[in-house]
Amino acid sequence: MCEDYEAIAKNWGAKMKTLNAARHGAAMLASTILVTTFAQAQEASAPPDSGLEEVIVTAQKREENAQDVPIAITALNADDLAAAGTTSTVDLKSVVPALNITTGVAGFGMPRLRGIGASGQGPGIENPVAVYIDDVYYGATFGNIQSLFDTAQVVVSKGPQGTLYGRNTTGGLIQIRTRDPEFDLAGKAQIGYGNYDTANGGFFLTGGLSDSVAMSVSAQYDNRDEGYGVNRFTGNEVMTSESWAGRVKLLWKIADDTDLRISLDSSGRDGADPTFRNFELNSLGQNVNTLIRNAGGDPDYDIYSDVDPELHARQSGGSVILEHDFDAFTFKSVTAYRDTSLSTYFDPDGTTLPRLRIFNDNFDEQFTQEIDLISTDDGAFKWTVGAFYMWNSAGQDPGRTTGLTTFGGNGYSDTITDVRLNSISGFAEGTYALTDATNVTAGIRYTNDEREFEAKTVTYNGNTNVTTTSPAIRDMRTFGDPSWKLSIDHRFSDQLMVYASYNRGFRSGTFVPQATPVIQLEPEEIDGYEVGLKSDLFDQHLRLNVAGYYYDQTNVQVQQVIAGVNNVYNADGAEIYGADADLILSVTDNFRLFGGVGWTDATYTDFTNAIISVPYPLPAGFAIPAGQTCLGTFGNPFAQLGGNCLIRGDASGNQLQNTPEMTGSFGGSLAIPTGIGTFTLAANYYYNDGFVATADERVAQDSYSLVDASVTWRDVNERMYVRLWGNNLAEEYYRSQLSATNSGDNGTPGAPRTYGLTLGVEF
Repeated sequence: MCEDYEAIAKNWGAKMKTLNAARHGAAMLASTILVTTFAQAQEASAPPDSGLEEVIVTAQKREENAQDVPIAITALNADDLAAAGTTSTVDLKSVVPALNITTGVAGFGMPRLRGIGASGQGPGIENPVAVYIDDVYYGATFGNIQSLFDTAQVVVSKGPQGTLYGRNTTGGLIQIRTRDPEFDLAGKAQIGYGNYDTANGGFFLTGGLSDSVAMSVSAQYDNRDEGYGVNRFTGNEVMTSESWAGRVKLLWKIADDTDLRISLDSSGRDGADPTFRNFELNSLGQNVNTLIRNAGGDPDYDIYSDVDPELHARQSGGSVILEHDFDAFTFKSVTAYRDTSLSTYFDPDGTTLPRLRIFNDNFDEQFTQEIDLISTDDGAFKWTVGAFYMWNSAGQDPGRTTGLTTFGGNGYSDTITDVRLNSISGFAEGTYALTDATNVTAGIRYTNDEREFEAKTVTYNGNTNVTTTSPAIRDMRTFGDPSWKLSIDHRFSDQLMVYASYNRGFRSGTFVPQATPVIQLEPEEIDGYEVGLKSDLFDQHLRLNVAGYYYDQTNVQVQQVIAGVNNVYNADGAEIYGADADLILSVTDNFRLFGGVGWTDATYTDFTNAIISVPYPLPAGFAIPAGQTCLGTFGNPFAQLGGNCLIRGDASGNQLQNTPEMTGSFGGSLAIPTGIGTFTLAANYYYNDGFVATADERVAQDSYSLVDASVTWRDVNERMYVRLWGNNLAEEYYRSQLSATNSGDNGTPGAPRTYGLTLGVEF
């Protein structure tokens, strides 16, 4: 009995030590930034002319000043995005502290906030960092890579959002708002050209159709005709890309208190992706770098494969949003439908022999309906209640395997899957003002998810001309759990607010039917504790927001590719703590500095069933654990010359994948008015100190830095502009995706140095 008490005491002491470290890190971070920015403000050559404007967000469903919201938030408008060189959701990692975004098989976006995110991918696996565009939830992970051309604002809310945005938002929330229709005629258009024979263009046009109806239309096109690399075996370029997008929005002001918004959008992308390749040895024991160099290529960006990769992504959807303002509350209905598909064809075996080829035709179809009632009374109590329904069907039709491993290269094996979801949840949140300066917020949500799947395999043996269809496998399970929020905030003055919060997040379980045997994922839960401050200092010329946090996560969903097939499984738990900060300094009306830092310590607490990779040839004396085999291995593992032996092992205490310990960004913009117009210099520096990509920490991305900059000239009437821009100017090499599969250690490079010229007009 005493031993039990001693164990409890030690565990409690360890948790307190962790929390104290987080608090100490947040305090040190805040004091360092305060001293630095105070010195910058004192040394400015000219006194500031005006302060920072308020930023209005809807992080709590109602329009509020971001500085009054007790949540760690990074908010960016269109000018902020342009100054930082941010053109898509993947680029947001360069301007949002503690956010890292990697890509899987080139078409899956996998954002990770403060260590919480998806290393797993595939149909029916939703990301714990949720993406909402114009109030519509985007469930497909291969649908959240978005262009930001017609974006009005991006708001990233960090930490579990388990009450108002409970759809799997255990890590955070990315809200994107596109430009709404306006009654006055307005618009913009631009064309551009850059290296790698990249041409692009786009336009946005809005105006009133009548006194009560306004409409907007936007479209864009981007074509990178020259690839970043070459397949040195076929001689064809890879990492080419052609993408397009269009959106139509209609605003009907039915009455003074009633608005109806209708939106339709469609987009697509074709490219020679995914271009992951082995770092060194492939499964035949050949050094891929040497093969590429001998063929006259560049191992950083070229590949050596028997087939060229192909990617085809399509998505479309529409939404109807009805808002009516009653005397005491606003009624809001969001009805939306989305249809998303991603087809990929690639060679995962790392050789030029046709041993294994994968074609995945992924589909994702969803319907969502949300009803919100939001109080409008200015009294002491503000509340929001609502309900959310989602139907989803996602799968592969088919996931096809061909190559020498399938009937000697004469046939195929298809896996046909469909994971369906019926989800309904109800939620309520209220904020009560204890005093003029102190608020208490409490919220709760209950989510009920019914998951079912159906899967079958269809094989064709070309040697015997026989097609075989397996009996369909079916299963169903219901996942239900509450999530909640408790917070308190206190405003010491107009310039300083502090807050503390406790949030429970819930991420539903699901099935992975393409795996053999079928994997059932348990729900993730996370308890998040956060303390923070928000400040507007020096007469609102310095905005500094700092937060420290501690997370306790259970049933972490982890990804592993085996023989070209994506498998996702659960780790028992993880512990995460850290601190992050955002700052904006208005030195003058024409000179602004911005930046942020994030520090995260994220480790698995209990992960005894992790997949460990041991490179071939196996070390002398190595013994495969009893009862195990090397997963996905081609033939006798002790005869393999390259690739990896994948076995189960213990990764407890190891770092979480794709989670850098330290990230930081610093940038600024300087406007120089002249007699011929205004010249604006803008730049952004991003640092990532690296991260592990596998649960055994064997494969990792080293630290890297990215430098983006632009020079923009606008005419005296602020109508026309010319922008010379460059991204990754130092040509830093890094990888946007890494993994260790049975075929070897492989990854996909990030974009090299790119630059170009853009011409535009606004009115």
